[in-house]
Amino acid sequence: MTKFLLIAGGAALGLTATTANAFETGRLSGYLSIEIENDWTFDSSDPAAEISDTYTTIESGLSFDFGAGFALNSTLVFEPIRDAEDDRFFEDEGLYAEELFFSKELGTAELKLGKFNPEFGFAWDVAPGIFGADFAEDYEVTERIGGALSVPFSAAGGEHSFSVGVFNADRSILSNSLGARRGQTSLGSGGVSNTNGAESWTANLSGEFSSTVYTLGVQHQAAGEGDTTDQDGAVLGVIQTVETGSTALELLAEVVYFNHYDGGTESATYLNLGVSAPVGPVTLAGVYGLRDIEGASADNLFTVSAEMELFGGITGGLAYRYGDEEGVDSHTLGTLLAYEF
Repeated sequence: MTKFLLIAGGAALGLTATTANAFETGRLSGYLSIEIENDWTFDSSDPAAEISDTYTTIESGLSFDFGAGFALNSTLVFEPIRDAEDDRFFEDEGLYAEELFFSKELGTAELKLGKFNPEFGFAWDVAPGIFGADFAEDYEVTERIGGALSVPFSAAGGEHSFSVGVFNADRSILSNSLGARRGQTSLGSGGVSNTNGAESWTANLSGEFSSTVYTLGVQHQAAGEGDTTDQDGAVLGVIQTVETGSTALELLAEVVYFNHYDGGTESATYLNLGVSAPVGPVTLAGVYGLRDIEGASADNLFTVSAEMELFGGITGGLAYRYGDEEGVDSHTLGTLLAYEF
């Protein structure tokens, strides 16, 4: 699927081009995703947060098959490498390798070795709408060095996969970026899983039964320099499709708990609830997100969006975001015009 999101009314704009298995030539296959987005915060209790941020995100995944189930895989990302502090227009953007790993098929199982993203949750990827994944992206685990094994199996009328990964944070040259530089990670940078050895791990069970998709996972990320203790967490996510007459509702729920969040002494709970459904020619979606860190005020996210096909594969959309974060209330508007092929 490819979307081109164009600017409209100075509000949130995005251009998204996502093509799963976009091409396959001989032993080379891959996909391309392009996003151009403008987040316009038009009202906030902190006037400094009232900014317009226009940027692009490009993601390319490539896989080269050497034969005998052996392949080299990469994910390259071009995006802003720091948060916007004032109005920004295509600034602070850098290119980096999010993944670069070898994979080997072992029967039906797959082994990964190199730089990869360990599995933990899925709301950060599948929550609907422009802003639906904003809180869930906090706990996405990315850019780790190590290995992972995934084993698919069939049970109880469904297809499932169990995976386990062992890793530490990437401190190689791949942790830096071209263009805007984010700097190479070092042990002194701190952060959970930033350790000398592969002391951190995730274990994840995912699959589907008929109209239900689920993920269930646990993680342990060892304390890095400056951290108080190790971070441990658990996630449970479910997507349920419900047929209501001629309309199919897609319901999302994911809850995550950390007992030592970010290597500190505080616990943290995340909750993401989403719903999307076609209503005539319009697809409506809404998401509620909760981020509750012990000792701090709970953050809340509400977002709604609407999309419809206008003509010839061109889709128009509108999104609104309300965020109550660290005691600051902000309102953001998003509009889009999308072309899919």
